[in-house]
Amino acid sequence: MKVDKGRFLILKDVKETLETETLGACVALAAIDRENKIAGLWVFVLPAEKILNPKVGGVSETYFAAEGIDSFLKALKEEGADLKKTDFFAAGGARFLEAPTVFDLGGLNISMLRKLLKDRGLALKGEECGKPFPCRIIVDVSEGLVTVKISGEEEKTW
Repeated sequence: MKVDKGRFLILKDVKETLETETLGACVALAAIDRENKIAGLWVFVLPAEKILNPKVGGVSETYFAAEGIDSFLKALKEEGADLKKTDFFAAGGARFLEAPTVFDLGGLNISMLRKLLKDRGLALKGEECGKPFPCRIIVDVSEGLVTVKISGEEEKTW
């Protein structure tokens, strides 16, 4: 099942996979509670809503890390996940070498995610972020595996 940018999906005890489209500066946060067989995948685009022009309306809170994280975590808990036993993994946040530092949206996204998780007593168990090229992330719910496929490199599985 594809997870679109600015959205999340939660699955429980099914033989399905969750996956992203190619991620550039966007960041995907995968969550797996292997004991309860619950997995979620969220793809956010911007670190916080304040970055967006106020004239732009109708954008879901899950488009933004700061505004969407609690909705994602709440949905995991409502499905039965124990957040203290849930492993979190991140991918994306590409940092393109030719872009000036001031436009490092990928770096801002991953920094915001780390801060938001830390503020909630959570942490990433693994990450593949900040590479100078895009990637994809695939979550296999039944096997409890998270795989990152990085353009130009081999994949990595947790």
